[in-house]
Amino acid sequence: MRKTRIIALIAALSVAGLMLTACGSSAGTEETTTAETTVAVSEDTSAAETEASVESELVEDESVEEVTDEGASDEEVVEEGDIADEPVSSNPLQSLADAAMSVGEWPMLMEVTDDMILTDYYQFDLSKYEAALVMQNPMSANMTEIIIFKSADVDAAKADLEVRRTNAIVMHAFYPDDVVRAEASIVGTEGDYAYFIMGDYAADGEKALVDAIKAL
Repeated sequence: MRKTRIIALIAALSVAGLMLTACGSSAGTEETTTAETTVAVSEDTSAAETEASVESELVEDESVEEVTDEGASDEEVVEEGDIADEPVSSNPLQSLADAAMSVGEWPMLMEVTDDMILTDYYQFDLSKYEAALVMQNPMSANMTEIIIFKSADVDAAKADLEVRRTNAIVMHAFYPDDVVRAEASIVGTEGDYAYFIMGDYAADGEKALVDAIKAL
């Protein structure tokens, strides 16, 4: 009986020892796992902070580039605005020609300033007039002109424009439509102004031009 109790006691002590060993191993594993988890979390946190820092620097660089580009655009707009504000023509008679072209659909007309064209082609001596404006369509297939002279001798200015009309009909109208325009062209006077109008809307343009002269 006593021998049986001793054996039972030894068995109980062995079981207790095994349980203590198992607990110790489990605690070590937990500590190791906890340490490894802490290291992993620290590494992840460092990587996230580094990535966030890099992204912040990239955003700042992009912001600087956008500001620089916007500044350059503003400067370009200012420069373009300065050019756009320059008058198309400083000729004092330009507003009268614009009035004539305000009715109907006129092609693009450009002011003629070349001395050779004015003297050889038009046979004009513009020094005789107080002011003069010669405008033409640069395309030969659409012969359209508006010519305005301001002169104290308006009859002499009208005579010069009559010569221009004759030359347009006889010499310069090559295409059928140009022949029609030249033959329907108008020479007239209003106050100190003499004018020559050749185009598809010559009659309407004359009325608008005369009204603009009267309004001066």
